[in-house]
Amino acid sequence: MTQNLLDTLGLYGATFAFCFIAALVPLVVNVELYLIGITTWAVQRPEQLLPIIVLAAVGQMAAKTMIYFAGMGMIRLPRSTKSKEKIERARAYMERWQTKPYWFFSLSAVFGLPPFYLTCLVAGALKIRIKRFLALGLAGRLVRFAAIVLVTWMM
Repeated sequence: MTQNLLDTLGLYGATFAFCFIAALVPLVVNVELYLIGITTWAVQRPEQLLPIIVLAAVGQMAAKTMIYFAGMGMIRLPRSTKSKEKIERARAYMERWQTKPYWFFSLSAVFGLPPFYLTCLVAGALKIRIKRFLALGLAGRLVRFAAIVLVTWMM
């Protein structure tokens, strides 16, 4: 899949597309492994690193925005009973952080714990403002992806 994307869309287009897809189906497609692989095998100059980091973060947040709207009930996602239980547990956990849900969401964007997918759903359900959702999520993803890409590049 990655080679087809690279051949069709080039390095930057493939990065955006792959990261968008990975945000929607995180258990099947792993963005971190993609970034490690692409940095190791396809990046030839250090000036290619910043566009890859930014496009990865923007691709992720474009898809996570759809998940946010699903949490608000504006988009319907297929859900199993197991995923409904996980969402409710995440919502209850985030509600405990009601005075500081932005810290919780920001930490999830950077570290992925709890899974950022779930916190995006819950952010929509809690009706966190879209501008704040996008700003915090994008900042967190930029930090996460910069760390992965830069560490890989320096090795």
